[in-house]
Amino acid sequence: MSSPIRSILSATVLLIGLGCGASPAATPPPQLPTTDAIMSWIAEIDSQGQRMPGYPANQWIETWLQQQFTQMGLQDVTLDPVDAGYWRPQRWSLHVWKPESPQQKIRLDAWPVPLSANAKALRGELVLADGRAPLNGKIAVRRLTLQSISQQQFAQRFASWSYFPDDDMAALQQTWPMTERFQQTMAPEIAAGAAGFIGVLDFPWQTDRYMVPYNATPRPIPGLYLSRANGDKLQQLMAAGYSQAEMQLQREMKAIVSHNVMASLPGASDDWVVIGSHHDGPWNSAVEDASGVALVLAQAAYWAQIPEQQRPHNMLFLLNSAHMSRGAGLVHFAKKYRQFLEQQVVVEVHLEHVARQASVQDGKLVASERPEPRWWFTSKIPLLENAVAEAICTRQLERSFILPPEGFPNAQRKHPPTDAARFHPHTPIVSLLAAPMYLFDPDDRLNMVHEASLLPISQAVIDIIQRTRTHSAASLRQQRYRGQRQQSWADCADT
Repeated sequence: MSSPIRSILSATVLLIGLGCGASPAATPPPQLPTTDAIMSWIAEIDSQGQRMPGYPANQWIETWLQQQFTQMGLQDVTLDPVDAGYWRPQRWSLHVWKPESPQQKIRLDAWPVPLSANAKALRGELVLADGRAPLNGKIAVRRLTLQSISQQQFAQRFASWSYFPDDDMAALQQTWPMTERFQQTMAPEIAAGAAGFIGVLDFPWQTDRYMVPYNATPRPIPGLYLSRANGDKLQQLMAAGYSQAEMQLQREMKAIVSHNVMASLPGASDDWVVIGSHHDGPWNSAVEDASGVALVLAQAAYWAQIPEQQRPHNMLFLLNSAHMSRGAGLVHFAKKYRQFLEQQVVVEVHLEHVARQASVQDGKLVASERPEPRWWFTSKIPLLENAVAEAICTRQLERSFILPPEGFPNAQRKHPPTDAARFHPHTPIVSLLAAPMYLFDPDDRLNMVHEASLLPISQAVIDIIQRTRTHSAASLRQQRYRGQRQQSWADCADT
């Protein structure tokens, strides 16, 4: 059987390799990679360094993924070029002084706000911004905090079902990795006429390194982040009369080409299951998203062992690029293959962030033994919702919520806040995401990966895909809820 995806890809992408599976008689019982094997993939990715689009580590992973897929015997291993943006800070500084003592400058450690403008030597008056008063060429100082919500409140506002067997939902407060401004970090100050911006990261831990915004939109003024401690120091200096500042910032921004990495396996039907994640990340980023990459590799390794006629559908494994450049890889894929998504895909399963919950001790992040709450954004299709709930229960994936693909974090939101956003509503989705507070911080390293979840999540994904075996892309879409959602589960016993 020739792979149908080849006809979709061949006109515009490079075929890297073609693998052939063993005959059914020679195929051993399929096994998922071990936890140690999955962690070794994450460790190898993490060890390469910062994985922003265009950085050496991100170029490395594209070739490495190509090799992994080829060695597993997948077909049509493909690098699909994607236009993206590159941003890298080079030099920066912040000095403050009193007007009457311009030679007595105090330097404060800082870090550039991503995508903010170059400044050779911007001087101006410091002012605490309140979001209302005109700033007229001044350097605005603003404290930024992360959003937080109780899991009980989260469940009531957003979730259609949850699984908390330890009954700790009511006591659990989750801090998200987003401020209320998220990608619009400096927007009010820019609108008010500020010449520069200083953002004090009033986070639970001490950090000035926050890789937000990442939407590939250059800002017209320079910006620097301060840690909470240095922000407190700055405000004390301002109270003592240090009202002048000089900002310097040099960064490189340019257009680059990155690559979505794709591979396929033929199956028993003419329709497709897509399993994906993104391969870039803000830092070394073991959770965001080396863990997602490893989950996709685990699925590829498992399904490659299954004889063609025993795979429910054709399978496409997608590791998209440039998540940290306004999701350019997903935008590219969804636009290029929209008809494929709308007509031939049974379900797109997206896997992001196998994360430990962290606490803060003495101003530092400390990983716990418990998983960060897991969000399973699932299309409003009874079979999928039941399949996800049953898989969560069977694999005992505690701290799990099923959420609809729309309405979070606000009622106006029409897509899930995940890399599956571009797939919905074109195709049914199951999109797994965890959102630990350290997601955009360089402390996202191997110790933050919740190892104990790697195999249960991988098994759950297999369970969900197997539940689609008797359904086509057309028949699954016919099951969408036409009105109020009817199914409700009280606990796992009711699934």
